[in-house]
Amino acid sequence: MKVLSTETPLVLLNAFPLDREQWEPLLAELTAPVGDILTFDPPGIGSMPASPNPPCLTLIADAAVAAVREATGSRHAIWVGSSMGGYVAMAVLERHPDAVAGLGLIGTRAGADTEEARARRLAAAEEATALGRVADPRKTAEGLLGATARADGDLFASVVANVARQEGQGVAWGQRAMAARPDRLSTLASCEAPSFVVRGDDDALTTPEEAAAMAHGLGVEVTVAAGAGHLVHVEKPAVVARLIDGIVRT
Repeated sequence: MKVLSTETPLVLLNAFPLDREQWEPLLAELTAPVGDILTFDPPGIGSMPASPNPPCLTLIADAAVAAVREATGSRHAIWVGSSMGGYVAMAVLERHPDAVAGLGLIGTRAGADTEEARARRLAAAEEATALGRVADPRKTAEGLLGATARADGDLFASVVANVARQEGQGVAWGQRAMAARPDRLSTLASCEAPSFVVRGDDDALTTPEEAAAMAHGLGVEVTVAAGAGHLVHVEKPAVVARLIDGIVRT
């Protein structure tokens, strides 16, 4: 197990299809004594250029580990990922276990897509490519947020705007990368670092059973964020901040 200290970096991995602005509510709440905090966008999202490589989440995982080591000089970090970012964090654990000093999974799942879900992703990728953007940013934001957040005009508007500014090439790359990901549930049992799993009780995109399976693999209990949807770090950032603090102080 890695020994954590105030020098341990924290990496925040994006939910899709949002850029790293999504982490601002959490950063405002975070008081955990971590080292450098790194956020960066996946290919074609936000400030990150599109990738010429075939869509694959392991590409993000490998690049992120290299970036952390180059930027901070640390061999390991605390990895916290939401939704697609959780998929990337699990890929980091599988490919670079020595890089994982802590693991946080927010509104995500370890299983691969069903055939139906994969077909929906690939259709969405084609649509984003044709339109050059997400077809309906408002509908996408509604699916990401719980009822309480949807009723918060400022918060809802910020998520809609984030989705709306993403270009179709990056959206399509991300959808295809997620559609191709393998099941990584068995990978979680190999994690020796402190970890957490959190899910909003109003999350329409994941199930309690999926959260429970990840938590069982990690040997932890699921934290349920009351009144939150898929983006717990946006809707209930104090909950995630406490969980990160718990990892650091383990």
